[in-house]
Amino acid sequence: MTTGRNWAFGAGCGAVSALLFAVISTGSPLAFLLYLIAPLPILIATLGFGHHAGLVATLISLAVTALIFSPLAGVIQALSIGLPSWFTAYLLLLGRSSETDAPEKMEWYPLGRVLFWIIGLSAALTLAGAVMIAPDYAGFVATFGRAVDVVLTYDPDLVAGLSAEEKTQFIETLSSLLANIAAPISTAASVAISVLLLWVAGRIVQASGRLPRPWPDLSTLKLPRLAVPALVFSLALAIAAHDYPALAGRIGLAGLITGFCLQGLAVLHGITRPLKSRRSLLFAIYLVFVLLPGWPVIGIALLGIADMWLSFRTRFSTAPLPSNSAS
Repeated sequence: MTTGRNWAFGAGCGAVSALLFAVISTGSPLAFLLYLIAPLPILIATLGFGHHAGLVATLISLAVTALIFSPLAGVIQALSIGLPSWFTAYLLLLGRSSETDAPEKMEWYPLGRVLFWIIGLSAALTLAGAVMIAPDYAGFVATFGRAVDVVLTYDPDLVAGLSAEEKTQFIETLSSLLANIAAPISTAASVAISVLLLWVAGRIVQASGRLPRPWPDLSTLKLPRLAVPALVFSLALAIAAHDYPALAGRIGLAGLITGFCLQGLAVLHGITRPLKSRRSLLFAIYLVFVLLPGWPVIGIALLGIADMWLSFRTRFSTAPLPSNSAS
């Protein structure tokens, strides 16, 4: 009976996820916000009722989306929302006994590796979406050119006073710029939103008393060592390659910088624990993030990268790191 109830709950969560995905077709700002939280029901089903319930939620969301729109839309929903959400939540449920004589003491899948998977999935899905828009990079850039033409139709004053040649050059330059930055920004946002939704789902399930693992110490977050060569490789692609390979490099770079920024924030949370003014200091740091978007992310990401070698939390924190924080 318990299994049946879990699967039924998973089916309900899948239907909700599909409906949240479907509202994007209305085109309203609220619909976009609801679309962004479409992974949340699947995350909750997986974390609170088991990975089988999460898989049921994924399949139901595929089926409902296919009924509302088309089978292709159902597959896209499953590949872009359902399966990634189920998989990342499933990783958090993985654990093993740290001692043979104490099976209740579990070593849980490291948070840093979960984050690395989120970065990889976000980057892969973003690149796949770009290729779906246009198989060749010139067509991808032209798509943004058409979008700029639409904007100029509604606001021709943007190119007022420009000659026909200057207007063409302006459109080409702006299209190329948008093509260069849109996908990386999308990847960075996807990583950040995925992490936030996973945190929200975990808190909801924990409040219900159904979270099967202890709440992790988020200040111990550390990406695996593989993230450093991945960052170097992405940077090399972004600089030396052209067209889609260069775009892949920029996408990977954006995702990894976001991940290292989260690690840098974890470092700050960890090393400031002994300070009496910790809350004020952290508030000021996050306020800078809001007031000066962009550069603070790079600075905190550099802190996260440096932590890979210097291990600031073990040097400056008075409390020892939990054994399950290794990554």
